[in-house]
Amino acid sequence: MYVPRFWTRTKSEIDTEDGKRLLVAWGFGDDEGKASAEAERRLQRLSQRLLGGASDPNEYDYGGRPLREEIVQVLGPDAILTRNRQGAVILNAARLLFLDVDQPQAGGLQRLGRLFGKKDPEQAAVERLRAGLREAAPAVTFRLYRTAAGLRALAVDREFDPAGPEARALMERTHTDESFARLCRAQKSFRARLTPKPWRCSCPKPPGEHPRVEEAKREFAAWCQDYERAIEGHATCRYLETVGNGSALAKLAPLIQVHDQATRCAEALPLA
Repeated sequence: MYVPRFWTRTKSEIDTEDGKRLLVAWGFGDDEGKASAEAERRLQRLSQRLLGGASDPNEYDYGGRPLREEIVQVLGPDAILTRNRQGAVILNAARLLFLDVDQPQAGGLQRLGRLFGKKDPEQAAVERLRAGLREAAPAVTFRLYRTAAGLRALAVDREFDPAGPEARALMERTHTDESFARLCRAQKSFRARLTPKPWRCSCPKPPGEHPRVEEAKREFAAWCQDYERAIEGHATCRYLETVGNGSALAKLAPLIQVHDQATRCAEALPLA
């Protein structure tokens, strides 16, 4: 698992056909020196890319490199809690497999169909996920959860390599988002959002981005207090069922407990 401890920003100007242009690049590493050196290398590559006529890269390339996130808590060598740019807390786990599968929202025709005995599309989605898991990993036990946008699966009785062929097969068979799959490979960890998205709880997004300067840190601390109050009446996911008969590995059980407690998956609360 690779979650950088340090991030450093560097910038410079280049002359283009349209005039001078300011370039900004972020570097990351396990100490400030490595982060600074990486920032300089990325700035040079960005300059060469643009001077060569290439288009602008995505500044926050989801899946192309580790995400620039604040480390909230280190749970051990194989698990770290971070805060994403939306303000939610994320569990990054080196071997505990998570799969988030988004589902389209039910439209008027689908809701009308339920009145005439047609299968509930949400239940159909659970059945598809269950079948996909059984086909791709028949010997593995999974816990299934409902999320605000779809479903989540968690493997309880064996470890997975985020960049390995088995995890890739599971993601493909369950139609897990490809950008999420790329990020798992880049960061060498699986990710699960533990706390609600702010706007689903009538809370604005946090001010600034990590790493924040002193004034922004104070504003962010105040935002965190507002966020904690806003999410009190919401859960992140709801436990549905267990697929398989296995028991949780001793190594994974504490992380599963962290996930279930933080997401409030056993409480009858609206999902956010």
